[in-house]
Amino acid sequence: MLPRMGLTRRNFFKASSAVIAAAAAASAGSAFEVPSLIKPANAQSNEPVGETINIGFLAALSGPDAGWGLPGLTGNQIFIDRTNAEGGLLVAGKRHPLKMFAFDDEAVGSKALQGAKQLVLENDVKFISAIGGNPADATHPFLSKKKVIYASLISTDIKPDRPYLIAGGDVTPRIDMLRPFYHRFVDPSLKRWAVVSQDDTIGLTSQAWEVGSALADGWDVVYDEHYAIETTDFAPVVTAILATKPDVVSLNLSYPTFVVQIIEQLYLQGFKGIISANYLDTESILQKVPVEYIEGATDSFPLFDDPWWGTPSWQHDFITEWMGRYGPGAPETVNREITGIDWDHVITLMVWAEGAQFAGTFDPDAVLKSLRAQASVPTILGPAKMAGKEMWGIDNMISPPIPINETRDGIKRIQAQVRFDQWFESRKDRIIKVVEEKGQMHYQR
Repeated sequence: MLPRMGLTRRNFFKASSAVIAAAAAASAGSAFEVPSLIKPANAQSNEPVGETINIGFLAALSGPDAGWGLPGLTGNQIFIDRTNAEGGLLVAGKRHPLKMFAFDDEAVGSKALQGAKQLVLENDVKFISAIGGNPADATHPFLSKKKVIYASLISTDIKPDRPYLIAGGDVTPRIDMLRPFYHRFVDPSLKRWAVVSQDDTIGLTSQAWEVGSALADGWDVVYDEHYAIETTDFAPVVTAILATKPDVVSLNLSYPTFVVQIIEQLYLQGFKGIISANYLDTESILQKVPVEYIEGATDSFPLFDDPWWGTPSWQHDFITEWMGRYGPGAPETVNREITGIDWDHVITLMVWAEGAQFAGTFDPDAVLKSLRAQASVPTILGPAKMAGKEMWGIDNMISPPIPINETRDGIKRIQAQVRFDQWFESRKDRIIKVVEEKGQMHYQR
């Protein structure tokens, strides 16, 4: 049904001139159309052409959270251009061209609400790709009223009073829940778990699920704190962590910029144990520490040139196309290698598009109903299903297999893929009890 996709790789240093100009426009408080080299083709097989469907991208394109936002424009645009090259998205017998508009919310709730209103009222978007967190909190009343599907990267944003918010493509916080299990499986002698993240919505909630999971899998949680999001000096934070003598230091859902700073301090202060995190941008990290220091470090954002995927595969196809279009020296170069975020946002975009095709309409209620009715939905991480009611109160979580990576000679490589639902079933009561004690269940927030 949908065009085939696949992908891989690391950090972002700077964007292309076109994206920089667009981001500057967004930071000035206006939505902008993302440029494309590909125009919609004629309809295939003589299908009639329907209306153009506008897609929104509402995320941080600047600031410390931009590492989770800006790169995602590339993967979404590749999907849109592949779709348009076939004439558009085929829904109910008509080909609908896709167009993307973006707004830089800087991870600030008030700016996200401004962006949501512009994207919906001025650009008539039917779907919004986002990071989530505080912006999800700020925008959901407006988007719920307007019935616009908002796709957060982070499942912790899902709540019953947000019926049009879907999430889960990048497997947060499920990877944070599975990492304690994985490390204990690999080395049963490990006992002491330390975890830290910023004190915003996504840090507080995601860390609660990780702590509950670590306790359920038999860890002694020796450090469980949050640093202020304004923190610039992480030396005292790391000193406090290391005073607890952890075997593993987990950075949970720390922003990419913070991850680099914390790992640099762990190196400078002589930590010899295991580093574990939701997301490791190895290219940025290796500017601060030697390659051998992050040997064995674990995260959940795989590279799509990983031999694990094989050839042919969606992943191989995607990285080949991404490098040919956006890689160093390519026509639309972004002057960096591919990161885990370049493919992250496109997971939910593809799932939404599948739902529209299943439903035969772009009506959001019909799209969500059709997705929940499927035994599985294809994603670039593998077959997924809509789940999550026990965790979030509503089945709006996309649940694909969970990849777990270890760094080898500076390169992340998949070591396992785990079915979260099977693992969670035997531990859910213990985990949910801890999350409740921390006041982070959906009915407490």
